[in-house]
Amino acid sequence: MKSIVLIAFLSVGIFANTQPYKKEIVLEKVTKPTLVKVALDNEIYKHATSSYKDVRLHSKSGVEGYFIKSLSTKNIENQKTLTATTYDRKDAKLTYTFTEPFEVEKISLNIEDRNFESSVDVYVDGKVVAKNEKIFDYASETGTQNFTIKIAKKKVKELSIVYHLDETTSFYKKYKNLKEMKKYLTIKSITVFNSNKVEDVWNKTEVALYKSSIDEEKKEKSYIFKTDNIPFSKIYVNTHEKNFKRSGQLFLSDDEKKWHSVKSFSILESSLNNQTHKFISVSHRAKYLKLVLFNADNKPLTIESLKLFTKPSYMYFIANPDNKYSLYFGDKNLTKPSYELENLVSNSTLAQEAKFTRLEALEVTKVSNRVSFFEAYKEQIFILGMLLALGVLGYVAFGLLKRT
Repeated sequence: MKSIVLIAFLSVGIFANTQPYKKEIVLEKVTKPTLVKVALDNEIYKHATSSYKDVRLHSKSGVEGYFIKSLSTKNIENQKTLTATTYDRKDAKLTYTFTEPFEVEKISLNIEDRNFESSVDVYVDGKVVAKNEKIFDYASETGTQNFTIKIAKKKVKELSIVYHLDETTSFYKKYKNLKEMKKYLTIKSITVFNSNKVEDVWNKTEVALYKSSIDEEKKEKSYIFKTDNIPFSKIYVNTHEKNFKRSGQLFLSDDEKKWHSVKSFSILESSLNNQTHKFISVSHRAKYLKLVLFNADNKPLTIESLKLFTKPSYMYFIANPDNKYSLYFGDKNLTKPSYELENLVSNSTLAQEAKFTRLEALEVTKVSNRVSFFEAYKEQIFILGMLLALGVLGYVAFGLLKRT
């Protein structure tokens, strides 16, 4: 019976839950280990710690590794593949015409030949933009090749490629008897690329005014908002007034008692000269936000809400077939885990998107803070033990002296 009670006690200890919140993850069926990303939402921001030290990913296999990363501005690559409109065999010159101007900063040649070295000149609308760029294929020697040429980004209507097979190199002389060696290259097509930044993606959250107050002596008005730990990179101030220019100070707090100053700012809107500037750029996260506007002798502005702009953050993990995943969070006493997954994934790695379900509030196993009797009185017990030991030693010594 004692052993059963002990096992039950240990089970409670092992499976004790200290996390007050949970979200299930819904993902498409995976047939092999797959990188998955799922966007964090405002419920997670509200209840998780700022550094996500409390976040734990669970599956039937146990605790899983993950990493959390904000979406940064990325470059997207545009490309076009063209075949030559004209080919001057005598001068080894190929010309490519675009139906409409296209920005080019990289050119990849689709070459059928192997075992060659060549230098390439590139002309944009008749003007040389690259001279003696080296392309090669060392199929018989090292198997390496380079068919790519980079130029300064330019809008192009007509592009010309002139190549010069180099018959003086040691490589060419070494393999000149190979059948593949010939005087001309077979360039089937070219693919041109440009890379441009994508516009920033934002999650927008409108936050209503929580409370406000006026300091008549300082001629300023304070506006307090509950931001519930939602991270933001910029703030838009919704005002009723249309003609104003005010400076102010932004404060943040986690308890509405202790405020720390974050940034000075100014906002304005003028219908007279069509100017508007109501954004405040600041990257932070807190439970409360306060704007203090300095009004001078002007009437206080009416501000009923703010709009928080948040860069999306994603949690990444590897999903295995026939496995379900849940996120637990909210225990602020946990320490942040460290996993190796982030170092195994590059920015170009594609990830399957998943979603969180609604928030679940959990029963929390409270860890007892009661100290045992021996822990509470360990110093007194130690002194008592020493006194007992000395008493025993004294009794033995007295017996020996009596015998003597």
